[in-house]
Amino acid sequence: MKSPTKIAEQIARLLAEARKLGRKRVAVIKALVKQMNAYDISIAELRAAMGRKPKTGAAKKAATGKPRKSVPAKYKDGHGNAWSGRGRAPRWLVAAEKSGKKRADFAV
Repeated sequence: MKSPTKIAEQIARLLAEARKLGRKRVAVIKALVKQMNAYDISIAELRAAMGRKPKTGAAKKAATGKPRKSVPAKYKDGHGNAWSGRGRAPRWLVAAEKSGKKRADFAV
């Protein structure tokens, strides 16, 4: 049976080793990024070389594995800007509201 002191020493040794490996990992990652920049390699090219499909907004799937459905716009302006009403309000709508217009003016 190990004593608590020996277990604490073992934990300290393992934590020190983990930190050392972490520093090596960071150094390797920095070197890879430097090489990617030197040869103008993008993340998409790296994914393609590894046989992975590039991630795009349309190709992302929800956690259930089903494709995401597009949400119809609730607000539009005369310049082709549209917003579904989800998330933060877009800049064009915020600017219009600051200029005195009401959100209801843009409702579809």
